[in-house]
Amino acid sequence: ALERFPLMGFDVAKREAVIYDSGTEEFTGTTLEGIGQGVVGALTHPEQTRNRAVKVMSIKTCQNELLKAFEQVTGQKWTVRRDTSLRLLESGRDKQREGKAGWILELVVSQLFLEGEGRGVLAKAREETDSELLGVKEETAKEVVCKVLGL
Repeated sequence: ALERFPLMGFDVAKREAVIYDSGTEEFTGTTLEGIGQGVVGALTHPEQTRNRAVKVMSIKTCQNELLKAFEQVTGQKWTVRRDTSLRLLESGRDKQREGKAGWILELVVSQLFLEGEGRGVLAKAREETDSELLGVKEETAKEVVCKVLGL
């Protein structure tokens, strides 16, 4: 999602970032590799995963940590613009009322980064997920950035 949706804060091609609010709101994520491993893990552990939702995550991070990793890996200082999640939320609501495209992603991203809400956090700690059971590896911001950049 980081590469495909610059609204999430990172325009990889342009080496630009939009940091919402302080950039410290934590969120959890899983790479495509982790999602695939989660599916395989659920299928190979049917008794432990039957008839319930499973939680997986490969990283818990924040925008500032990802920006630092992008700058380290690319060896370039990125252009950074500041914005607020509340402005993004209002923009999404306005677009929805006006029938314009793009409102859903704006509402989702605003909720992800809304300071102090923790809406982007699947679990406070890895131990609260099924990641170990399903074989989903823990990854650092630098490892995720390398995958985004195809390195």
